[in-house]
Amino acid sequence: MPRAPETVCLLGHHELDYPRNRSLRAALEDAGYPVLDVHSRAPFPWRHLILGFGYLKIFPRVRRVLVTEGGHRLVPFIKLLAWLTGREVVFDPFLSRYNTRIEDRKLYRPGGLQAWICRWQDWSSTHAADRLLFDTQEHRDYFFAQYRLRKPSLVLPVGVPEAHFHPRPPGSLPSPYAAGGAAFQVLFYGSYIPLQGAEWIVEAAALLRGKDIAFTLIGSGQTRAEVEARARSRDIPGLRFLPNVPEAELPAYLAHADLCLGIFGDTLKAANVVPNKVVQAAAMGKPLLTRDSPAIRRYFSDGENIALAPPADPQALADRILALRGDPGLRASLGANARQVFENSFSTKALGRLLRGFLG
Repeated sequence: MPRAPETVCLLGHHELDYPRNRSLRAALEDAGYPVLDVHSRAPFPWRHLILGFGYLKIFPRVRRVLVTEGGHRLVPFIKLLAWLTGREVVFDPFLSRYNTRIEDRKLYRPGGLQAWICRWQDWSSTHAADRLLFDTQEHRDYFFAQYRLRKPSLVLPVGVPEAHFHPRPPGSLPSPYAAGGAAFQVLFYGSYIPLQGAEWIVEAAALLRGKDIAFTLIGSGQTRAEVEARARSRDIPGLRFLPNVPEAELPAYLAHADLCLGIFGDTLKAANVVPNKVVQAAAMGKPLLTRDSPAIRRYFSDGENIALAPPADPQALADRILALRGDPGLRASLGANARQVFENSFSTKALGRLLRGFLG
């Protein structure tokens, strides 16, 4: 008879509403694991003290502690407490500090102090943990190669809040797009980090000027001002920028879009991720066009359940948008088949099965 799952301590200074954290918790609960939270957003070093005391108060009731994404600095400290109390530490790094801050966003120069700190945080956290979670095989391979890891690990794909992101019958949500506008609505939303390649969407939109295609870009972030300036210089009718919208409002934009866009950056990180927006579109059964990458092809097939284009190639992107506009049957089948991929690989039940097999 299978053993009943034991309680997991979900510990960290994570954003409670961040999709990775919500989907992780939902998957644990779906797999039958009771979850106890130890959480603090206090600044360092008070955060460590609060989380440490919080863990010591509940450790007799748990078998293992799972440190959430962004907790790189926490893991060695929590591992010490777990070792003293005979518990196991699982860490979900989600991303590499070095790859994200130095290689992708280029916030600091390689070889500098901040680069060294980022490498140390990656190395120390992953070596201290007993088990590791990764969102893609590519991220797992990156960490294992860079930091010479040899320990149990699981690729746990990103999930979505299924209460918001699920197929919607026509007319079930009011359209956020202007009545009587373009016949074909293309949607992008994101945080404008370099891997998303929003500038290539603007260039593709410029190539499609006069084709009666509307582009809606939602969000804010690192490259937003630069992307907007590029758009102004191209003078593209039908392209609009919107600020961030609440997550609960995104399904209306997705539901009424004719085509959703993923990411198009040409960085290493862009090749290694399956972005939240890809999974959200799949969950809603919407046709999606994103950059070709090994991470995407592990789950999706071009022309069957997704449309792919080369990274940083506005002409190829424009050509694919125009082709999809002219083939509503293909768009419908891409969306329906993407929903099946979601159910098999990204749903809460699918993630729960993976965790149950990994944690026992």
